[in-house]
Amino acid sequence: MAHKFFPDECKAIALTEIDETLYPPHGLERLCENAVQTDYSRLSERNIRIFKDRLLDMTGCIFGGAIVEEDKGFYEMLYQDGGKEEAPRFAYSGRMPLMNAVMHNCILSRANDFGSMSFELFDTRFASHCGETLIPMGLTLADVRHTGGKEFIANNIAAEDMTARLLYTLPIPMYIDMHLVSTAASVLASKYYNLDPKQMRYAVGFAVTNSTRPAHAYFDKSQEFMFHNGESARMGIMAAKLAQLGWKGPDDAYFADMGFVRNQMKEENTLPDLYLKCFDELGETYFTETSIKRFPGGLPSSAAHLIGMQLHKQIQEAYGTVDGEKIARVHVYRFTTRPESYAMEYTEPTHMNSLFCYRFAVVSGMLSGRTTAASVQTENIQKNPELFRLASEATLESYRDESGLPLMKAVVVMKDGSVFEAKANWASEMDYYPTHEEIREKFWDQFHAFGKLRDSVGEKIIELAGRIETLEDMREYTELLSL
Repeated sequence: MAHKFFPDECKAIALTEIDETLYPPHGLERLCENAVQTDYSRLSERNIRIFKDRLLDMTGCIFGGAIVEEDKGFYEMLYQDGGKEEAPRFAYSGRMPLMNAVMHNCILSRANDFGSMSFELFDTRFASHCGETLIPMGLTLADVRHTGGKEFIANNIAAEDMTARLLYTLPIPMYIDMHLVSTAASVLASKYYNLDPKQMRYAVGFAVTNSTRPAHAYFDKSQEFMFHNGESARMGIMAAKLAQLGWKGPDDAYFADMGFVRNQMKEENTLPDLYLKCFDELGETYFTETSIKRFPGGLPSSAAHLIGMQLHKQIQEAYGTVDGEKIARVHVYRFTTRPESYAMEYTEPTHMNSLFCYRFAVVSGMLSGRTTAASVQTENIQKNPELFRLASEATLESYRDESGLPLMKAVVVMKDGSVFEAKANWASEMDYYPTHEEIREKFWDQFHAFGKLRDSVGEKIIELAGRIETLEDMREYTELLSL
């Protein structure tokens, strides 16, 4: 599977070479028509199986997100705004206006950067951050509109497929992909509001021209990285409602003159050559996110967490236990010199500073054996002074492994002079798809960390997630997610 993370040489195709049936705005029209027409009968067994896995996974992330102490004031602020008791507040009691509820529920899901991502399209996998918005947003809308399980699944997959095809055309999807989360949200909302293809085209136009992205949030350790998800969901609903109201959006805010994709091109009157390929198998094959994060802090930290776990096992076998006071220094090595937020120093023992840091990931896994949602909470980090000492004093350098593979490595020097070393493949570890048992274990870990619901509720959630297509009203599921 090829990866499309960073800038590639983009081949341009002149607009004059594009067939009239796909000439802007007709290509976008086709994508919208397909999204409108998508129903459960069109989906593959693989689409449905992966979606069910991701549903259970994201439900767990809702509970895991609710334990982040620094975010609780924001949820209370939304609730105190008052208004119509319209939509559920997951992990809390009561209901609130729909716009506030989708923001509440999507930010909960994103809070530990622990959900799903990465579209898989044709022979390419590339970064995307739609699932942590679309699944909680879909749950919220399905609750309000008493939607059945099959429609709930089809609506989410239709939104992901259209967004994946749009994102596929971009020469540089990394980071830019976040601009299209509001697009995905507007397609999803359009499905729930039964918009026709023309209305959907206007809705996605409003969404992308008013999109946000977290910008430098990962480097700045800013909550903007998750506020973006909530605001994208809210924009998606607003965009669909504007189109339903009769407002005219841009005819084609992606591929026409001044469009989002067109603006990425250096040459005038051109589009990426992948524009033509994005229509292949339209309506026959549906593309969705297929990666589930195994650790808090996003897929890029997977290798670092796994290295920490390997080191934990090695040290435990040698000493019988892992005692941070016996460790002198940790040295971390990455395969690239490219600037990235994960390469920054570990300077504060806080939740936000711990999510996006290779040094913390290695040390946390090494000391605990596995980093969980509870592991990255400020209170728990500050209870472990050796964790902060070793992570803040750890070094980070670049190296090229002799195998030629994109490997990360860590070397641990003990105070008695012993040395331990572990490696992991940065790229392939992001492709790993967890087993159903691993997904269940991750769910239970976050459910129990939340600690406000009986295990019988968790068991019912697991049961219903596994047969979500049989539900006549999604409230049978969503009512289990609130207090």
